[in-house]
Amino acid sequence: MAQNDAFNNACSQLISKDDLTVPDEVQKLLKEQDVAVYIDKKLNANFKIYADHAIYLTRMTPLFRYLGFEIIDGISYTVMIDDKEIFVNRFNLEVQDNDQLIRSQQNITDTLTQALQNTIAIESKLFSLIYLENLSLRQIRLLQAFIEYITQSVATMSQMMIEQTLCKYHTITKLIIDFFITKFDPTLKKRNDTLQSYEKELLEAIKEVPYITDDQVLKLLYELLKHTQRTNYFFERETIALKIDTASFKGHLKGLQPNIESFVYSEKLCGIHLRMSRVSRGGLRHSERYDDYRQEIKSLMITQEGKNSIIVPDGAKGGFVIREDIKELSKERFTAYYSLFIHNLLDLIDNRTDGKIVHDERIVAYDGEDSYFVVAADKGTANMSDVANAIAVERGYWLGDAFASGGSQGYSHKELGITAKGAFKSTERFFIEKGIDFYIDPITVVGIGSMNGDVFGNGMLLSQSFRLLGAISHKEIFIDPDPIGMVSFTERQRLFMSKNGSWSDYNPALISKGGGVFLRSAKSIELSPQIQKMLSTTLKSMSGEELGRALLSMQVDLLFNGGVGTYVKSSEESNLDIGDKQNEAIRIDATELRAYAVCEGGNLGFTQKARIEFAKGGGKINVDGIDNSAGVNISDHEVNLKIILNSIWHK
Repeated sequence: MAQNDAFNNACSQLISKDDLTVPDEVQKLLKEQDVAVYIDKKLNANFKIYADHAIYLTRMTPLFRYLGFEIIDGISYTVMIDDKEIFVNRFNLEVQDNDQLIRSQQNITDTLTQALQNTIAIESKLFSLIYLENLSLRQIRLLQAFIEYITQSVATMSQMMIEQTLCKYHTITKLIIDFFITKFDPTLKKRNDTLQSYEKELLEAIKEVPYITDDQVLKLLYELLKHTQRTNYFFERETIALKIDTASFKGHLKGLQPNIESFVYSEKLCGIHLRMSRVSRGGLRHSERYDDYRQEIKSLMITQEGKNSIIVPDGAKGGFVIREDIKELSKERFTAYYSLFIHNLLDLIDNRTDGKIVHDERIVAYDGEDSYFVVAADKGTANMSDVANAIAVERGYWLGDAFASGGSQGYSHKELGITAKGAFKSTERFFIEKGIDFYIDPITVVGIGSMNGDVFGNGMLLSQSFRLLGAISHKEIFIDPDPIGMVSFTERQRLFMSKNGSWSDYNPALISKGGGVFLRSAKSIELSPQIQKMLSTTLKSMSGEELGRALLSMQVDLLFNGGVGTYVKSSEESNLDIGDKQNEAIRIDATELRAYAVCEGGNLGFTQKARIEFAKGGGKINVDGIDNSAGVNISDHEVNLKIILNSIWHK
């Protein structure tokens, strides 16, 4: 007790009369919010944090460090304001340039306040540019958007590498921001001369950079800005959207690339939409590939390009990731994220009224007219088409209910089972060659997917003769070593119609002896004699991942991919080439595949090299764009019909 009293007495001697006096501006702020940040103008490196709750040093130290400051010392105490106890933290900081601190103090206090209110996260040295160059929080978000896009599109560039370069050459970073604002600020009158001046100054500054890696980073950022055609940055949304002329920028990217793309960035939502031309079509998906979602969407767009070739000019694909716990995500919260993504995509598109292009005055466009933009449902967004169409109608977008296919006013892919029907119609030929009619004759099947999925669920109900021996879903493995035709078919039908169509809901009493439902994540699964016989193995146990690989490589008539992910690569490819880390541990080589034929209702189940390797080895397989083109066809016809009907209705 005596030691505590001595400590408190020592602290009280460090607190001056000025410390106990709360500035009027702080008192005013505390009536509206629970935290206020104050920089003493007499002692520029003296920060005071006022809050209605205690804030500990462990919370403050990383924030100041990311903002570019080091704490010399600090003290905590309380004051009373209107009979309310207010906690105060006073910090004395090491500051290199007091004048610069004065210039940037408003942006610093705004950022710190939001961080302490937990509305933003300060987790990188990029935030030191707020102090070094008086950047606003929104300008930091813009830099983060650039970094996110580059790390998604250029495999050799890491976030840390780019951030270090931008902080090291912070004056050049400020020029990059100025160049962007000059290029897209809709209020500027004399834009061209100023833009040319900034561009010249920026290029001259980059020439002086001595290190090749830093030079590459800065040049790439400049090229990205140069080929950015539109932005909604000046809409003051929480998100930032960029429209990029990838056709011109693709010299910096590897492999096949889109020609037009829209990129959407915020702290918790990132998304991409890729088009091969202005008249392109394809769905929007919810992706869980946080590290390489652009690669996933790009691969799907390339597939879509093939599927669209006989329907509409070109293919498109879009997708988004949500950086918060998906398990805790409510339907309402997911819908809010999806809606945000849709709004940002439409921000970058022109409208059409009475046959004339209508251009948003807040957009400075460098790409001419662009008014045709349609989307469709995809993985994770099957029930979102009505939401998208409601947004289009609310915004007065000219396509109205034709904006998104598959809604309540369109064709229900799940009810029609169109994608699965098309896939099996394509695969049917392989079995006819063997004199087998799989709608009558039993065939053994291993599947990828679960009964709650549109493609897999519909596919497994197309024939009562499918003997489904096993299936691999996102989290579970289903095994039925000796299925009874009508019994298993009826149970699959029940699952498909139920709210929970996962394999764990399959009636265990209806699974043949030795079978069951297992977790992919299981460390060890005991193999029954029936499973051992089915897999032709003497092993008594396997992990969930090993069991999944064994299922994929077992001898069956048909491997049906109705799920999501890449499960088969070529023997010449490494998993690093694929990108789909979620399924890496369960993936097999095409040379290990012993199925007679493959039916691909889903996308990207095989790499292109795997498909070729399997076919060269005698396996029967189509290009995936053929197998799952029926769903695309019906969507495109729906959009065209709606456009015609809407035009008639309005007349």
